[in-house]
Order: sequence, then structure tokens, then C-alpha cells
Amino acid sequence: MAIKILCLHVAHDQASYRYRVEQFLPYWAQYGIEMHPVCITGKSYSAKLRLALASKEYDYVWLQRKPLLLFFIALIASRSRLLYDYDDALYARESYIEGLPNKPVQPGSKQSVSRLNSLLKRTSLVFAGSDALVNYARQFNPDGTFLVPTAFSKVPALPERACSTNDRVTFGWIGHNLNLFFLSLLDDAASLLQERYPAVRFSVMSGKAPQGLKTRWDFVPWSQEAEGEWLDSLDIGLMPLVDDEWSRGKCAFKLLQYMAYGKPVIASAVGANHAAVIDGVSGYLASSTEEWLSAFESLVTSPARRRAMGDESRNHFLQGYERQKVQEQMAELLHRHCKQPQQR
Repeated sequence: MAIKILCLHVAHDQASYRYRVEQFLPYWAQYGIEMHPVCITGKSYSAKLRLALASKEYDYVWLQRKPLLLFFIALIASRSRLLYDYDDALYARESYIEGLPNKPVQPGSKQSVSRLNSLLKRTSLVFAGSDALVNYARQFNPDGTFLVPTAFSKVPALPERACSTNDRVTFGWIGHNLNLFFLSLLDDAASLLQERYPAVRFSVMSGKAPQGLKTRWDFVPWSQEAEGEWLDSLDIGLMPLVDDEWSRGKCAFKLLQYMAYGKPVIASAVGANHAAVIDGVSGYLASSTEEWLSAFESLVTSPARRRAMGDESRNHFLQGYERQKVQEQMAELLHRHCKQPQQR
């Protein structure tokens, strides 16, 4: 008999939904799982209550990222198995916010942390997107917490692109507007590189162009339709991060996007980036301006190194982050756990 799951997820326009819920939906039946997705964002109190009361009809209620009121959590947990899936350090202040969070719903606020902790204590299973998130959740659910990395679908084999010459290399960064903040971390190294190699390009795909930087960035507006072509156009992918609690909880997702397209990567030596990058093999980890600049020049000056590291990058992606691999892991955990006696 199939495992029945009610998935209460965040808004459809959030990347967290697209990559931790939506991309798996067409395939769950292959694993003996019936997934019934419902967007919880914007639901009224009465609508949430109806969903909580209906939870007894399912083997699991999968709550994706958005903590609910403790009343709903307790109600669901008393009627079904509660699974919580999260991919951000909701217990920490976001890197680009100075001072304390000014809204109670913001990550790191007293209310958010209290609600998250209460939720984690009530869960049957926790799927956490990074080691830092696993370690946090295991304080409250030591036996039911598992690392489930954010996944990306395998890219069909693409025609091999001609390798760029030294002076035509394109570095790229993709991300949310708020995360443009992180580009300042590599600005000194990138601007120095452009002085030495004037034709080197830095391209950003986001909702708006970066501002106040010395580096010249070519801005490409983000769209789901244009994303694949833009990723394929790059030579090297970038992921700078601040070394703080929020960034250590991140799931290295933009690295997976570059890796899926066979690009070498350069990333800050922070959090999940350590697992996503095989330093010196599939790319480089950097912790200072000097290390960023050294990594830039190493890849700009050697097409052969770019090609070899790009191949290793794609292989590493296929082994641990590709959609089917991650979905098989989740399905195995769900079936194994579902056979255990349900605790009340």
C-alpha cells in the first residue's frame, strides 16, 4: 500500500518550493508514495485548522520550511506523523541584516526560534538541507533527523562549447536580490582581476543589478526560462558567503546549479560549500582576497584546468545532489520509518 503524504509547502514562487518539493512531484508514485501538495502560505486560520484536522487521513504531514502555530503542530502530531523539511538557518539572523530582526516572523527573532524549537520537538522526521541544520535539529530530535541536500535535476547532455580563451572567460553568480550583498566579499579580487585581464567578464543573474561595487558586472534579469541558457554560457560559477551562523546553514544550492552544467566553481570556505566543492579538484574554496584572486587566475589562465575541473564538478553533482539520487534517499527513509510503531 502506498504511503500517503500531505505536503504543506511555502509559496510557489519561492526557490525552496521549486527545488525541495515541486521537482519531485511527478516521480513519487514510482516510489510507492502518494504526495498531496497544498500551499500553506496565505491560508486563513480556519483553512489551516481544516488541514490539521484532516491530517489523520495521511501517513505523514510534510511541513516545508514554514513553522506553524504550536496549536496546529500539536494537533497534527497527535493525528499523524509530522515531517519537517527546512533549508535555511531559521534560528539565526540573516547575514545582510544589521542588529536584531525587527519583525517577529523573521529568522533569528525570539518568536521564530521558539516556534522552530517547539516544532522540532514534535516531529517524527526532520529532513535538513545542510550539516549545520542537521546539528541544530538533532538537539531536539536526535534520532529522526537526516541530511537531505537540496537537489537539482540532471541536465541533458549539452553540445560541447568551445573553450574560452584566457581573455574571454566569464564568471557568473546567480541568486536572490538580498544575496547580492555577498558579492562585496570578492569585489577587491574581482576588480583586480579585471585590471589584469580587461576582457574577463563577470555576469550576474538576479532580480536587480548589483550596486556600489568596483567590479563591472553584466546584469541579466532572472527568469526560469532564461536560467538554463545563462548557466550554460558561464565558464566558472561563484558563491561567496560570510562566515556566520546564517551562511553556515545554507545548502550550497547555487553551486549545484553550476556543477550540473559542468562548471568549475569557486566558493567561500563556509558551511555546506565544503561538501559541494572538492578543493583543488572540482574548484576552489577561498577565505581571503588573496585566495579568491589566486583561484580566479588559476582558472583564467588554463583552459585545460577549467575543463578538467568542470568534469569533476559535474561528476560530484551526479553522485550526491542529482534529483533522482536525493529522491531515492528520501523514499528509503520514509518507507523505513513508516514501518516503525507510531509514537503518540
